[in-house]
Amino acid sequence: MNHRPSIGVLFCGLLLSSCADLIEESSSASTTPQNLASPSSYQAPSPSDYPIAQGAGVEELVRQAIARHPSPKALREKANALDSAAKQARFLPDPSASVGGGNLAETAAGNVVATFGVQQKIPFPGKRNAQAAILSHQAEAFRAKARSEELNLAAQVRKAWWTYYQAQRNAQILTENRTLLETLKDSVVARIAVNKATQQDFLKLENETTRITQRLATTLGQKNSARSTLNSLLYRPHNSPLPNPRASSFRSFGSASILISQAFQKHPEILASQAAIDASNSQVELAALSNRPDFTAGALWSPVSADGLAPSANGEDQFMATIGVSLPIWEGKTKAKRQGAASSLAAAQANLESTRSLIQQQVSASYATFQAERNALSLFSSQLIPDAENSFELSLTSYQTGSGSFLEVIDAWRQLLSYQLQKAENRSRLGQAEADLIKSAALQ
Repeated sequence: MNHRPSIGVLFCGLLLSSCADLIEESSSASTTPQNLASPSSYQAPSPSDYPIAQGAGVEELVRQAIARHPSPKALREKANALDSAAKQARFLPDPSASVGGGNLAETAAGNVVATFGVQQKIPFPGKRNAQAAILSHQAEAFRAKARSEELNLAAQVRKAWWTYYQAQRNAQILTENRTLLETLKDSVVARIAVNKATQQDFLKLENETTRITQRLATTLGQKNSARSTLNSLLYRPHNSPLPNPRASSFRSFGSASILISQAFQKHPEILASQAAIDASNSQVELAALSNRPDFTAGALWSPVSADGLAPSANGEDQFMATIGVSLPIWEGKTKAKRQGAASSLAAAQANLESTRSLIQQQVSASYATFQAERNALSLFSSQLIPDAENSFELSLTSYQTGSGSFLEVIDAWRQLLSYQLQKAENRSRLGQAEADLIKSAALQ
């Protein structure tokens, strides 16, 4: 037998490598490595009670939520997985090796002992790059969606913070007013003692105090609910302590048209739609190559024994190279691929236009709401509450001097309390409108 050492070494190496892989897979099936967790043993991370400084404001809470909440991370990991798939797509498919035996051909020098083969599939030039480009653009879309999820999460944290603020502020207002009513009781009791007030005035005051206490209990329940919601967004246990919410200053924004123009350039939902269009363009490119053939290159080696009928014959081992080609003859299949790719591209383009329209509507609505709430807050601070305070002071003075009724005092106090609570609600709505505007215009 006239051997070809280099070819024999090649085939033996391939076969030994395949056997080694099979042994390794069999071994890994029986024992699980310590650094790999089986699906059944996987446990999702749970919220942690990490500390938050008592002086932390809403923006610090937003930063903590983005850093710790799992929803943006899940989208980023999907993007990383697609990046890895894109790298894989640029490589050639794994070659295949084969071994054949049986009743093989007989030569003058001896029988063919076996056949050893190796094959490598080679896609038509451009197909691998197009497939990799599709996956890369899909990864870009997921990264943009992760950024969009961060914007959503930030808006939810800001809105929950302002809900928490309103509950806290309402509790403060009600507590202060209950103290005020308790102070008024002393004055009413003193006037009853000298027959300058009636028992009815005292009972009315008692009734208002009880109503305040009832509203305060409801408000404290709302505060606990708001705290639970905010902790959930921060990925913390629901009863974790939070800093006392305080009223922060609001941002200054340009015109709505400027915000819309900026959002069209950098909003992650628009960037995700553009990445989807790029992926669809690559899909169209790949579909255009679907009628191009793929190739398969291979080699066969057949060792020949030396125990034939004519040992003196100068027989040699057999070696053969092969090349194959796929036959993309089904025009209907190719046409369907192109039509599908074109439809995907049209859908991505339409989705971009729809996203632009939605963002324009959201920015315009959020901007109008923000401006209206800010004007209302200015009105409460500059006119309504100062006037109500003056009215209450005048009615109280009139009552104490005997020129006014206690009913006038209660009416003036109710008006003042109503304005104080409305101002707290208005400030909360303004903060939530700001959160929506930041999100819709992608300002963070």
